[in-house]
Amino acid sequence: MLDSGIGLTVLSEALCARSGCEPTGASFTGRRMSGQAVTLSLARVPALAFGGVDRHGVHVGMLDMSGFPQELAGIDGFVGLDLLADAPFTVDYAGGHVALESDESLAERRRAGVSVSVLVEREGPAVDVFCPLTIPGGRTIEVEVDMGSDALILDERFAGETGVDLGAEGVRRIDGTDETGHAYTRWFTTLPGEIHPPSAPDLAQRAPDVQFQRIIHDGLLGDAFLRRFAVTYDVAGAELIFGPSLA
Repeated sequence: MLDSGIGLTVLSEALCARSGCEPTGASFTGRRMSGQAVTLSLARVPALAFGGVDRHGVHVGMLDMSGFPQELAGIDGFVGLDLLADAPFTVDYAGGHVALESDESLAERRRAGVSVSVLVEREGPAVDVFCPLTIPGGRTIEVEVDMGSDALILDERFAGETGVDLGAEGVRRIDGTDETGHAYTRWFTTLPGEIHPPSAPDLAQRAPDVQFQRIIHDGLLGDAFLRRFAVTYDVAGAELIFGPSLA
């Protein structure tokens, strides 16, 4: 699974055992959006290829995926932005494919689309991208770009200023406990107004579905926003390009 929010490329323990991964004895600890620490053992993969990108001696996280829910059965791992940090690529939702970009095709993507400067955050081997986003009420926040999420997720502190009463009728509330034992409260509703990168109001999404929760980030920008475009990730250039489908 290609996931811009995973941070570090992760392979299942079963795949690592089959493919000759060498545990390094080191580990990496990252944090989920709700703050819990997750520690993974690291291994070195002899070779890993994604399209025309070939890597040798790649460091990955190892994860026991045997207990994953049924909808993820058969997934052997997650490709993160760390693997593609120097290889610009486009996720074409409408066309249903991923394209690796050359210097020439990347320049064409810029001409055809809208470029937005992003913050690239590196923590050990993990790479994440944060995009500025203007929300109803006029505030600009920094949201993690996360293909693995669907609807927009915002920290609960932004509810009031965006015009949302979390106690109002019609706002759905769920109290639960995640797989790490962390208790959470989530609210689901429609955000009044629109969201867009501050430099690109033409990319606005109006009345998006939103999830409010207490998280460690300002928010996460998910698939519901991204899939309206062909999205080019140029991590080395610290930019996203939102453009038309390649199909």
